[in-house]
Amino acid sequence: MMQTNLLKRFTIYSRRVPSAQSNSQNIRNKNNLKNNTMQFLGFHGAISNADYFGIQLAPLEKELERDQAASFHFMNAPILGDPPYGVEKYFGNGPYRSWFCDGAVGSRRMLERVRDMPTGDNSEEIMRKLRGKRQAGAQEQLKDNLKEVMDSIYATLKENPQIEGVIGYSEGSCLAASLILDEIRREQETGQARQIKCAIFITGWPPLASNADFVLSDESALKIDVPTLHIVGANDPYKHGALAMFNVCDENTATLFDTGKGHTIPRSGRVIQELGDAVREMIGSTRSQTVC
Repeated sequence: MMQTNLLKRFTIYSRRVPSAQSNSQNIRNKNNLKNNTMQFLGFHGAISNADYFGIQLAPLEKELERDQAASFHFMNAPILGDPPYGVEKYFGNGPYRSWFCDGAVGSRRMLERVRDMPTGDNSEEIMRKLRGKRQAGAQEQLKDNLKEVMDSIYATLKENPQIEGVIGYSEGSCLAASLILDEIRREQETGQARQIKCAIFITGWPPLASNADFVLSDESALKIDVPTLHIVGANDPYKHGALAMFNVCDENTATLFDTGKGHTIPRSGRVIQELGDAVREMIGSTRSQTVC
């Protein structure tokens, strides 16, 4: 059975949370929250920024704000750039920021390659074809880039210990998933306690390992072991990236939510209330796992 059929079998519920203003750490936050409000650190997609991600999530945030189920905080990516030619209107207002850069140029840039997605028998094969061969030095540059981004996130988390969840869109989902795997690695190597207890992935791509390569379920034993909610559109031309990420997560705590749309963030209609309920359900599952 093709993996795309997975999306036909799931519909779930979720809710919404409050947002915030930027501080010196490029994080936007909100005070006066309930003690049990789940606070999420948000990572925008490529060629975007924290303010625009906040606008994209505003309807869901308003829904979750009704009972203070969750709160969103947003970071800005470090790399400035421009949208690919011809699709500027899809990326909102600048400044345009991205999390990752492997030094590739022209048609070798990931943002250019995804416009012509390869085909394959499963999501993992498609991701391998998309990854392809990187230009000389690109792997090391991406590895250094990933480490710098992780260091910045860890500094932000240290200053904001109340944050226990992550939410990402597209490239930001890849980063959020990569963070969870890196926390697992760090705990195993140093004993450092993990901070992130759940995650919301809106579309996305498989996580990156510390060597900056895709983590794929048929190549690696690494698993995202916290409750996760995967918001995917059955009509998303890049849905195999999100499905490859889903396959890296614990099947007992990972949930697919099909918006029936494309590579977009839900912003109106009944789906917002349903999505809000799904977020609440995931938070409830997270809380039940962390109670001693």
